[in-house]
Amino acid sequence: MNNSTIDRLKKLPQPLIKQIKEIYGSTDKFYTTVYLIARNAHQCEMMNVPGAEQRLNTIRAYQGMIRFMLDEAAVNGKELMDSIASDYLEDFINYKEHDFGMTDEEFISIIKKIK
Repeated sequence: MNNSTIDRLKKLPQPLIKQIKEIYGSTDKFYTTVYLIARNAHQCEMMNVPGAEQRLNTIRAYQGMIRFMLDEAAVNGKELMDSIASDYLEDFINYKEHDFGMTDEEFISIIKKIK
């Protein structure tokens, strides 16, 4: 986790932090969710298997919904999400894997709450 990105998340407007906590549970879980979505998008882009394009379209739709929520709160959603995706890519090129302590079930449960 990049501390500057985490610090930025903690400085978001209070109404947005409240909304993030309602959907994701915490700003840390929000970061983890966006990070894992970026990882899934990257893996789909690298896969050459049937269904990868459809899966990528679904991932992009979720990224769009998250970005819209941030933009609605007057936060540059693209910039914030790009920062988290950049953290993932930096870890990827340095062969780092994080165990965020989030189960697949918890991740799916959060994804289902994104609108």
